Amino acid sequence: MFWAAGLFVLLAGVVGFFQFAGEVMTLFRVLGLLVAVLVAALIVGRTERGREMFGFVREADVERRKVVWPTRQETLQTTLMVLVITIIVAILLFFMDSLFGWMVRRLIGAAGGS
Repeated sequence: MFWAAGLFVLLAGVVGFFQFAGEVMTLFRVLGLLVAVLVAALIVGRTERGREMFGFVREADVERRKVVWPTRQETLQTTLMVLVITIIVAILLFFMDSLFGWMVRRLIGAAGGS
């Protein structure tokens, strides 16, 4: 029942958001939608699966906070390395393609001339 009630509140918020598009300021429509989402989340949070879901979200946030982001210098160095390696590989592929193209033209020319 709680899931159905939560879904109903959420759908009512979305319908209300679009229903009052021309009549009410956008700020109030957005606030109404956010309140509907919050109420729906609180209703769903009363169920066992809802508590598990919110527990998972809390644990994910804890893990997100443990992430060590690279410094600006590390990011620039890594980006530069990727660009240099990409250019080197592109040049190698160009030369290999040119070589294989030349070889195929030679083979086709030799086979066609016989």
